Amino acid sequence: MPRFTSPFDEAQLFYRDYKPATFPAPFRPNETHLNNEKQQPTLVFLHGWPMSSMMFEKLTLPLCETYRFRCIAPDRRGFGNSDWMGSKPVSAPIDYDVFAADLTYLLEKLDVGPFVFIGASMGPGEGVHTYMKSEYVRKNCRGLIGIGAALPFPLQTPENPTATSREAWDDILHNLRTNRAEYTKAALPAILGRDAGCKVSDELLQRYTDLVLRADAQAVERCVQLISSTDFTETLKKLESETDLPITCLHGDKDSPDSQVHVLKKMFPRLVVKIYKDAAHGLTDTHDEQVIDDILEFIRALKV
Repeated sequence: MPRFTSPFDEAQLFYRDYKPATFPAPFRPNETHLNNEKQQPTLVFLHGWPMSSMMFEKLTLPLCETYRFRCIAPDRRGFGNSDWMGSKPVSAPIDYDVFAADLTYLLEKLDVGPFVFIGASMGPGEGVHTYMKSEYVRKNCRGLIGIGAALPFPLQTPENPTATSREAWDDILHNLRTNRAEYTKAALPAILGRDAGCKVSDELLQRYTDLVLRADAQAVERCVQLISSTDFTETLKKLESETDLPITCLHGDKDSPDSQVHVLKKMFPRLVVKIYKDAAHGLTDTHDEQVIDDILEFIRALKV
């Protein structure tokens, strides 16, 4: 399995790197993309909390094999096959700066060239933060697609009254700490959209449960704290005023709280928002074909 050593603390971090090949012949390739001589951007997938790069399997495989894109999907530290902490002693805490440093190091190491970030849940925040921190990323990133983006700030405040309350976040932390397996199984039907009428099988629920249970316990808890204490409002305003980076957000109309994407649109006028009907937070599985179509549309509009 491909891994790289984090420059922050020497943690061993895992990533998937799917590259289209001409032999053996791909399964049911799209002829337009098979014979496309135009340079295609690499697609860099940033998974949601508390999952791993496996959550993108229904996207990365067809986008690579059928549509001929290189797809890179790292496991954020503490999730999937990645360490939460390395062997090198450090005094600084693990935060979005560390996630950005890990991600930038990987992209530079692989020399990805032009690419598009595709992030789910906490992934778009990581992508935005990395973009603002890294000259290499700013030079090569051609756009960002958010899927159920946890932006701009998923914590209820007087200025942000429709977001999740501190009490609700604390309840999540309590339940994950005391009985992660039972709580995950109870919460996933609503999160993935079964309660909204989406086709979510028992096997899919078990697969996602296994992903959550595989994550490092401290990583699960610390990332909740990071998500609910990091306000990207000023960063997004700066991104809006200083760049022309195209951003699209795909969001389920049953995702809670769906109002955040409308808050995001107000502060980021050029943002394109696509609302999926009768969908929740599990778009990568429940609406994968529609998501792929929207990714392809986004890329067609780019000037790579």
